Amino acid sequence: MVRAFVGIDIDEAVRQKLVAVQEQLQATGGQLKLVEPPNIHVTMKFLGEVPYDKVGAIAEALKKAAAGTGQFDISVRGIGVFPNLRYIRVVWVGVTEGRDEVIGLHQKIDRELQPLGFRPERDFVPHLTIARVKTAKQKERLAAFVKEMASAEFGVTRAQAVELKQSTLTSKGPIYSTLARIELSL
Repeated sequence: MVRAFVGIDIDEAVRQKLVAVQEQLQATGGQLKLVEPPNIHVTMKFLGEVPYDKVGAIAEALKKAAAGTGQFDISVRGIGVFPNLRYIRVVWVGVTEGRDEVIGLHQKIDRELQPLGFRPERDFVPHLTIARVKTAKQKERLAAFVKEMASAEFGVTRAQAVELKQSTLTSKGPIYSTLARIELSL
């Protein structure tokens, strides 16, 4: 079994701006587990534990989903949380420009993966996870920072490919490796 997800990688300039905001998040005193900089990506779909012999079929489904989708720009903007500001579990950065393209691609991925036993996702929100919250410590300061950064700009990245990633959990955090990379057309 492999723990897998589908994502879109981001460029280094945007990544560095997100690392800077992670440092500001840490300064709120909240008990956070920051996402390691190389692991920050646009989340398309978490697949969970999948049999290794299903990886090829998943990659083929992603190829079908991505067919006809050209490369596009993604504007990374604003900080938000899941599920809400009263109970923060995940801190994320949003997608503005390119949002419709991400949602459209997500719907195609859902449709192509359904015959393989993956349920379609309701209420999909295009985002990049930057931190997970461990406890409610300094919750008010964290919530105030999120509100303050609700429309902060972090730059534009180019969606060039959809990647099927393996996430190997370690005591130091997850290590991601690419199982399949499906290029979007130019």
